[in-house]
Amino acid sequence: MLRGTEAEVMVGKQSDHEPPEPKGLRVLPFPMEDPLDALPATAQKILAAAQRLLAEGGYEELTLEKVAAEADVNKASIRYHFSDKAGLVAALVDKLMHAEFARMATEAPALPHTDKLEAAIEAKRRMVLSTDAFRGFFDILPHAMRNRELRERVAALYPWWCEQNLTWLDLQGDGPEGRDEAVQGLGQLMSAIVDGLSVQAGLDPQFDPGRPLKVLKLLMANSMAELERRAAAGQRKARDE
Repeated sequence: MLRGTEAEVMVGKQSDHEPPEPKGLRVLPFPMEDPLDALPATAQKILAAAQRLLAEGGYEELTLEKVAAEADVNKASIRYHFSDKAGLVAALVDKLMHAEFARMATEAPALPHTDKLEAAIEAKRRMVLSTDAFRGFFDILPHAMRNRELRERVAALYPWWCEQNLTWLDLQGDGPEGRDEAVQGLGQLMSAIVDGLSVQAGLDPQFDPGRPLKVLKLLMANSMAELERRAAAGQRKARDE
């Protein structure tokens, strides 16, 4: 974990439009702030070293000794900035996810409504094939399952990701409160599809996600009118209440 105000910056300030925090989870703001913005140079150097080791040798390379040697710092410096290995890995997860999520958040509002489905599917294809970020993320994931703090940190990404999926499609409304279950389920399903396809791409370098994503696009195109109707109805209901 980061210390003091650094931890607050890593998580980001809560916003008025951010989805409510599920019990036991810390939801990232929407859009997520850059986790590197307020970190001192030494902490940034440590994270960069950890990312290189993760890319080159996987999670097993992320020992404090190896990260310290790669970053040319001592282990005490890593503990000062991140407390322990779990804190370092949590910060690394933020770093791995931020660039793709931030790009999605800035691109989506600029797209014409008619292009949003096409762009959303293309974004999913890029994410599946984004080896630097997602291969590292899925290398960390099995270990996160066994560490409560890290598991909650990774799990906290998913409510944000669900909101981003719906924002791409103009289905987000005013947030989860009062949202139709089918619309909410679509946001969650899109995250699950990327997870599954990313695992297949990691196992098989020749795997092409284009075919399943074309099917997803077909199914969604045939459902968009109904989903838009449900999203609008949920938004009116939430405002009336």
